[in-house]
Amino acid sequence: MKVLITGYGIKAPKIQSATDFKFVLESGKVISKKVQFMNGLQLVCGVIDEDLSVLEPRVLKRYPRTSQLAISASYEAIEMATLTNNIKDKKVGVIIGTSGGNIAEVEKFSLRLNQSNQISPFGIGKMNTNSLSTSVSSFFELNGMSLTLSNSCTASTDAINLGKTLIEAGSLDICIVGGVESTLTDVVVHGFSKLRLTARELDESVAGGPFSDDKGFVLSEGAGILVLESEQSAKSRNVNIKGWVEGAYMNQDGISIYHSDSSGSKMLEAIKQCLNGQIPTYVNSQALGIKENDRIEALVHKTMFGNSVPITSIKGMTGHFLGATGAIQAIASLISLENNFIPATIKSNPEQYSDVPIVTEIIYGEVNKVAITSHGYGGNNSCLLLSKM
Repeated sequence: MKVLITGYGIKAPKIQSATDFKFVLESGKVISKKVQFMNGLQLVCGVIDEDLSVLEPRVLKRYPRTSQLAISASYEAIEMATLTNNIKDKKVGVIIGTSGGNIAEVEKFSLRLNQSNQISPFGIGKMNTNSLSTSVSSFFELNGMSLTLSNSCTASTDAINLGKTLIEAGSLDICIVGGVESTLTDVVVHGFSKLRLTARELDESVAGGPFSDDKGFVLSEGAGILVLESEQSAKSRNVNIKGWVEGAYMNQDGISIYHSDSSGSKMLEAIKQCLNGQIPTYVNSQALGIKENDRIEALVHKTMFGNSVPITSIKGMTGHFLGATGAIQAIASLISLENNFIPATIKSNPEQYSDVPIVTEIIYGEVNKVAITSHGYGGNNSCLLLSKM
């Protein structure tokens, strides 16, 4: 049984819809800007300035920012999948992936408690990471299973994998899957800066670059949501199919919470198992500007494909969404499948990776299968293969 994708939605800086995202991917537009943090720290980050309260403001304002992002992206995905009127008649699950969870709420309420010795009665709910999935379930009145995965940067890729597995097992007809992240807090940005992982340039046109000279990454907030559906359910509704999840695989390096396997052997195993002999049109890579991560991506790609399959990364445009990044890569891949183009890798330094076929200019042509790679802090590896029907 095929697990189909019938809808998707995105909320990201300067991206309020899939149409906006298509424009960014085709134009190579950079969506980040310089931001001031505590103690004078300045970083280029991807910040959503657009108002989220246009969608039932009285309800949304009760939720943490992360939940508002997840609900907004889910609304677009559910509308695209034409589930608005009959979603309650199906076995529908919700699986949301995240790395930072509601850390911004924890920081905010901790500061407020220290300053005034008071805390809102809504504090516990807003700080609870499980609120990310339960808020989507409650907003759309869904009574199926609700799960939040906190698998670091592979969280939303893993959510797609788990949703696929549950539909194949017959536990669900439909699964709303994806990820959300809003971690632009003083604690997080200072922590990443201390590790020298974030981009050091203060010009958004050059800050952060996949397959570059260890530029570091641009931290972004955002949400990406997909509607997965059993083939039987989708065909019974005669809904438009956006693609299907042909392959999915995850594993763990098992080395340390602080380090990944520098040999790339487990990442290589993950993509081999995911593809199962299939050759993608291109690879949508997680490469984001960290030397170790990009080196492993390049090594695995050369071992698997040599120069025969192009590879690209959208991170130069979008920045890195931590736990939401896999779902947003998946949405970029679906847009690519529908519109037959491979987005460019901007801000890269291809001379340093001359033996890797990095796409530096947009390529128009038939796109049938896209492989997606994702690494997580602490050794998670996760891959997807999305294909046209």
